[in-house]
Amino acid sequence: MVKRVSIGQASEFPKGKMKTVNVKGTFVLVVRMDDDTVCAVKNQCSHMSLPLSNGNLEDDTLTCPWHNSKFNICTGENIDWVRGVVGVKLPKWSRDILSMGQQPKGLTTYTVVEQDGRLFVEI
Repeated sequence: MVKRVSIGQASEFPKGKMKTVNVKGTFVLVVRMDDDTVCAVKNQCSHMSLPLSNGNLEDDTLTCPWHNSKFNICTGENIDWVRGVVGVKLPKWSRDILSMGQQPKGLTTYTVVEQDGRLFVEI
């Protein structure tokens, strides 16, 4: 069953800034894209389950700070898989080794609802 959990005042989530919130024991990375769109993903890379909160957000693309995988922050879609290590780009053969045989996977996404000046995550 989906639960709607308050994560704070809408004003606490400025446009283009990532914020991590604890939603019933699950760490969720929340980003306000524009006035009408707020996106949320589990703060966990699908490659090695490491946190994404120190990643780089450019438009709607989040780059994992650990292995440079790229994801769409709103859809969770994997755009590029295991591109390097901590910012250093790697050649294809070593990317295959680092992926540890895993196929590209997307991120877990959550619905965010704004109501009466507050944001809620459905988890």
